[in-house]
Formats: sequence, C-alpha cells, structure tokens
Amino acid sequence: MSVKLDASNSLDAEALRRFLALHEGSCEGSFVRIGGVRALAKELEISEREAMCALLDAGFWPERFRRSRSVLSAEGLKRLLRSRVFVAGCGGLGGHVAALLARSGVGAFVLCDPDVFDESNLNRQMFCTEAALSRPKSEVCREGLLSMASHLDVQAHALAADAENLPGLMAGCSAVADGLDSVPKKVMLEEAAARAGLPFVHGSVNREEGFAFIEAAGGRRLAAMWPDAGDGDEAFGASPDTVASSAAGVACLMASLLVRALAKGEVRDSALLHLDCSVPELERFEF
Repeated sequence: MSVKLDASNSLDAEALRRFLALHEGSCEGSFVRIGGVRALAKELEISEREAMCALLDAGFWPERFRRSRSVLSAEGLKRLLRSRVFVAGCGGLGGHVAALLARSGVGAFVLCDPDVFDESNLNRQMFCTEAALSRPKSEVCREGLLSMASHLDVQAHALAADAENLPGLMAGCSAVADGLDSVPKKVMLEEAAARAGLPFVHGSVNREEGFAFIEAAGGRRLAAMWPDAGDGDEAFGASPDTVASSAAGVACLMASLLVRALAKGEVRDSALLHLDCSVPELERFEF
C-alpha cells in the first residue's frame, strides 16, 4: 500500500488509518506508536519529526505525546517539533533544560559545552553518572537526549562559546537557552542572541536559589541587571555550592517559559522569576 501527501501537504485520514492497520500494534484510536511513526516516515521518505507533524495534520497524535494533548494544541506541538534550540552549557541547568524540552516536543538541538563531567557534578547535573565521568558533557547530553527521543536532530560541540563562534552555532536556531556559569559569559550569550534576533531564556543558580526569565528577540535585560559585569564578576551562576533542587527547579522554569513561547509562536518578555528552594517559594519581579 502507498500513502501519498496531497497538494495541501496533509494526509487523508482514512488512507492513513488503513496504512497503520498494516502495521499491527502501531495505532490505538487516534494515537500512533513509535513503530507507526517510523513506518510512515519510511513510506513518505521524510524525517520522523515531519511524520509526526503529518499525523497531527490528519488528526492523529504520536503516542509519546498522549499526555500532552490537553495542554498543547496540535499546532503548538508541530511548532515545537520544528524548533531548534541552542543550549549553551550542558551541566546543572543546560542538561535539565534540554531533557525537559526534548520530552515536551522540541525536535532539534545544538549543544555547546567545553567541559567534561567530574565527581562534583553528580549531586545535580542531569546527565552526569559515574559511567560518564571524564567524558565530554555535550556528547553525553546528546546521547542522553537521543536515548529518550531517537527522532531528535542533535548537534554536540565540545567547545567554549565565544563572541566569534556563537553566530555560526546559533544559525538556524529558534531560541537560545542560557546554561553558562558566569555573568560575563551570560551577558555575552545574551548579546549574541540579540544580534541574531533570537529569543533568549536565562537561568542562574546559587546554593538553594536561582533566577529565570525569557525575553523576546533583541532584548538585553541581563546587561541592564549587571551593567558593570567584568571578567572577574562571577555572581549568580557560578557558585561552587549548588544543590539538585535549585538547578532542576530553575531549569523547569526556563523550559516552561520556552515551551510556552515556542508552542504559541510568540515570545513576550516575562517577569524575573526568583526561586528559593530553602523555603520553598517562588517570587516574580517586573522589570
């Protein structure tokens, strides 16, 4: 049996249902399992991500996103699947952010981190395991993302982001996620995102607290918060004492802000969110 895309680039629902019936166990009602997605991608000679988008157009949902159906619209999920996020830093913040975005539906990533995992990372970093010690963070993160979602397109770069290489790394991306570890580096990343016209989601942690916000393309709020940040000014984001709850909690805020923006196709500046896990409490500040 052959299934063809029509002129509107959508599938006929009945033809699709008949096709899926040939692949036993690939479909339950309007939910299509991984085997069905892969069979459709092969039949149409498209990526699995585009196969999921074609299914959504025909009124079907990938089984992996069944629990998201009451939260995301089909159009919103399609926007996520077609998004590419640049994640600078794959440790305490960046690793958690990337994992949450991948599970939420973001379809492609560019990862950048020059470091390797060491034992001090085991207390909080998403992809740090004993088996990963001494391995590049970006590559381990890439493997971890693909193990949870093999349809992803993930590029990993084991290098330090700087003003010279950031434009190339960000090319083709939909947004920038800040998992860097010092204020000067974060300001540099924000400036590069502004120059590239990309939305920027910020996160920083210190001990049991942290900050997060998202800004539309062209924003420079970090530069306003830290106007005198110099090469030696670490401030938030580089404390040697950081725990799992603050890193994961701030990453959840970052991912939530970004998923909401990408799914809607519209980014608006958020409040500055302050998470204090020692209480715990969440505060918001308008600025």
